[in-house]
Formats: sequence, C-alpha cells, structure tokens
Amino acid sequence: MFSTICLLFLCGFIFWMNTSRRIAWSDKNPVMAYMSAKPMYSRYAAAALFIIATALCVIRLGAGSGLFAAVTILMAAGSVSVLFFPFQYLGVKGIGILYLCVLALELLTP
Repeated sequence: MFSTICLLFLCGFIFWMNTSRRIAWSDKNPVMAYMSAKPMYSRYAAAALFIIATALCVIRLGAGSGLFAAVTILMAAGSVSVLFFPFQYLGVKGIGILYLCVLALELLTP
C-alpha cells in the first residue's frame, strides 16, 4: 500500500512539474506534451493524485498520522523528482521497475 501511495505522490508531483515554464524536457511522451499545452489538465491530474494518495494515507494510518505521513511523503517525492529530474536517471521504465521491486518487497516481507 505504501509503495502505491509513494508512486501516486511521485506521479502527481511530475504532473505538477509539467506545468512549470522554467522546467522543460525534450523527450516528453504524448500525454505529458498534451498536458503541458493545457496546464490546467496537468494541475487537475496532480491534484487528483494528491487527494487519492492523501486519502489512502488517512485510511491506512488514521487522521493525524495519515495527514503527517502524506505531507512527509509529498516532500520526499518532490525532493526526489527535483533532484533526479535534470540528470534523467529515472524514466518511466525505471520508475516502473523500481515500483514493482518495492511492491514485491512490501508484499513478501511480513
């Protein structure tokens, strides 16, 4: 569950970064290129992902600790995406493989 929450926050932050005029990347996929042309769609998608991930945190952990965890995970996802974005370390494939590995560890460990 927590790996999915972290993935939702990371994807939401990438959608939010897509609205920035100062940050641009050349190899955008068609969805991101379309959403950068219409930034309100990207902001709505980011807000929806943030709300879903926050709701999952609150459902999983309770109101107080869930909101605190949501803010903490959001800050961590923002830091990771801003740190790794200029170097192009993690693309869609890398994020997908990392998510599957972390999900497998989350499901297999007691």
